[in-house]
Amino acid sequence: MGEGRFEERVYQPAQSSMAGFSLSFPDFLDIVPAGAVVVNAHGTILAMNAELLGQFGYEPGDLLGRPVEILVPEALRSRHADERPLSLVPGQIRTMGAGRSLHGRRRDGTVFPIAVGLQAVQAMDETLVLAVVSDRTDHVRAVTSEAHEKALGLELAHQEVVAREMAHRVKNLMATIAALISLSARSANTPKELEESLRGRVLALSSVIDLAIKKGPPHATPARLSIEDILRAVLSPFIWTEAESGRVSLQGPKLTVGQRASEVLALIFHELATNAIKYGALRQPDSLLSIDWRRSDEGLELTWREDVRPTDIPTPVHQGFGTILVSRLIELELGGRLERQASADCWLIRLSIPAASLELLLLDGPP
Repeated sequence: MGEGRFEERVYQPAQSSMAGFSLSFPDFLDIVPAGAVVVNAHGTILAMNAELLGQFGYEPGDLLGRPVEILVPEALRSRHADERPLSLVPGQIRTMGAGRSLHGRRRDGTVFPIAVGLQAVQAMDETLVLAVVSDRTDHVRAVTSEAHEKALGLELAHQEVVAREMAHRVKNLMATIAALISLSARSANTPKELEESLRGRVLALSSVIDLAIKKGPPHATPARLSIEDILRAVLSPFIWTEAESGRVSLQGPKLTVGQRASEVLALIFHELATNAIKYGALRQPDSLLSIDWRRSDEGLELTWREDVRPTDIPTPVHQGFGTILVSRLIELELGGRLERQASADCWLIRLSIPAASLELLLLDGPP
């Protein structure tokens, strides 16, 4: 069997396992905001994204069908191959090599520090492992350079805190993505509907994660985001032109929330915006979407108001997954309340969410 035929035989099952959803592994991995690679129970590489290829200096054809140990330093490959089967437990999410330093090996032979999160998933009749890889080179260089000698002592003292925070973030990210795959697959009527739903939700998460990274350096304390920042990130695909942005009004104080809360709010706002573009204010060129929020004694009070014309608006025939998702996120994830009101020319949604579940802070004012 030639090498080309081996790669094709290994790679195609990964494509076919997602083909029913019209979203291949490579397409899905490319919207994961980190380096990512998928391997089977034998440690064979089935798919990877462009971020991982850039980290390790490979082309796609160099890795498909190869053992994942090609990414591990030569001295550690035997140990990695022996320990790898221990991680293949469907549904398990964990950080690789907890308590010890990890390193990867680039194509040119250089070794560099990495952090790896693992997620075991069941695809068709096969157990696969998704590995999310972060390049820690800049972090290690910073804490070991002479210019950061003073910071090195503090970094070592907080090393365990940083490691736990890294594991927590990776676990939350992969658990959210895994849940969205499962829930979207169950509720979609067509492959195209699944693709659009899943891609939109993951991109909403990605936009907020990107925004969090821009807010400050990746220290142990997570970056905080404002309600307005999250809304603008999620609504940006729908308000590209000046005319479109003029139909959206955002009013409220400078309230900020924690990172996990920002991810949940991004999903909620994305579902509301999707509903508005399909049925409401964002569908009609002369309608208005107004979003107002304030800090109450209990926490966040947010009003989503759509002033619409009652003509030519399709009505959903059943309660969709997006509506169910919003209710579950607000009530179960955040412990809040959701109220809906509708009239001939106005749709109103009120959200009430406790301050504690959002880690809510009011900048330039009392908490």
